[in-house]
Order: sequence, then structure tokens, then C-alpha cells
Amino acid sequence: MAGKQRILVVDDDPSALEFVTTVLQGAGYRVERASDGPTALKKAKTALPDLVVLDVAMPGMDGLAVCDELRFDPRTRDVPIIFISGQADDDTEALASALDAYAFIRKPFTPEELLSEVHNCLTVFGREA
Repeated sequence: MAGKQRILVVDDDPSALEFVTTVLQGAGYRVERASDGPTALKKAKTALPDLVVLDVAMPGMDGLAVCDELRFDPRTRDVPIIFISGQADDDTEALASALDAYAFIRKPFTPEELLSEVHNCLTVFGREA
């Protein structure tokens, strides 16, 4: 059961951002949103999230670069990350794994799929209530 965990959702696609936000809020999670990499980094460093759900393909700073920056900063290096992507391939998944992502979800996905990965991730990292 979701508690007060704070999840940062990052996606440049407004409809995808709204979908993920609605699913997570409906399950009781607190959601912060960002539509680009620099905003995501600022939000993550200002108020440490329990989890980041991060789109891979974004203009400018993509999700892999955001993840790399989060891993480099001592304040955010241990925040778990779940990647989501509609343009996924094996190389991208391998890069995400190398950056220590918890999971990689290919779009389109169901609300149940997302919630299962989020719950499992928060449980593994001791952040689920």
C-alpha cells in the first residue's frame, strides 16, 4: 500500500507525464513532475525523492544523462530510478543497467505494470510504508 512516498516523474511528453502522475497519485503516492532534465535535477536536489520515474528520450538532456548526474551527486546517488521509454532497444537498456537503474519499462505499459515496479522498487530500497 502506498504511503507518503515522494516520486519524481520526468517525461517531456505531456500525455505520458499526466498518465504516470494520475496512476501514481491514484495509488496514494505524492508526485512531483518535471518535463525536462535540468528541471528534474533541480527538483531532485531540492527535495530528495524516494524514487525517480524517468523517460529516456527527451530533447536536450536525455534521461540517461539525468541519471548519470544523479549518480554523480552524493546527495542523490542512492535514489532508485525506474526508466520508461517508447524508443527502447537493447543498447539503451544496457546503458540504463550500467547506470544502476532498478527497472526499465517499455511504453506502452499498463497502470498495473507501473505500480508493480514502483512498489517492488520502494520495497527493495526500504522506502515503502
